[in-house]
Amino acid sequence: MTSQRYASKLFQPLELGGIGTLRHRVVLAPLTRCRAEEPSLAPSPSLHVPYYRQRASQGGLLISEATNISPESLAYNGTPGIWTEEQCHAWRQVTKAVHEKGGLITCQLWHTGRVAHSSFQ
Repeated sequence: MTSQRYASKLFQPLELGGIGTLRHRVVLAPLTRCRAEEPSLAPSPSLHVPYYRQRASQGGLLISEATNISPESLAYNGTPGIWTEEQCHAWRQVTKAVHEKGGLITCQLWHTGRVAHSSFQ
C-alpha cells in the first residue's frame, strides 16, 4: 500500500514556482559530461543539443550539467560555461531544443571553489 502511494505521487503534477509546472516528478539529475567545445567552453551543437533533446519529455524537468559561472570557477577540462555571449547563445540552443519537446530545463550553476587550480585560469 505504501509503495502505491509513493508511485502515484511520482506521476502527479508539481508546481515549481518560476520554473513552471511539472507533469510528473521524474527529473533528470545533473551529470557532468566534460564535453564542451574547446577553447570557448560553449555547449556543443552536435553533442549538447541532441543529448538534452533526447532526454526531454512533455512537462518533465532537466537539470543541466554543472556549468561554470566564470573563468575563475574552472577545475575540470571540457566543462561548459555560461559567462560569455558565445556560451549563452549555445545554451539558448539547448534550451530551445528542450522546450520544443515540451520539457523544462534549469541550469546547475557551478563554482568549484578551492578545487579550481591556477592552471585552468
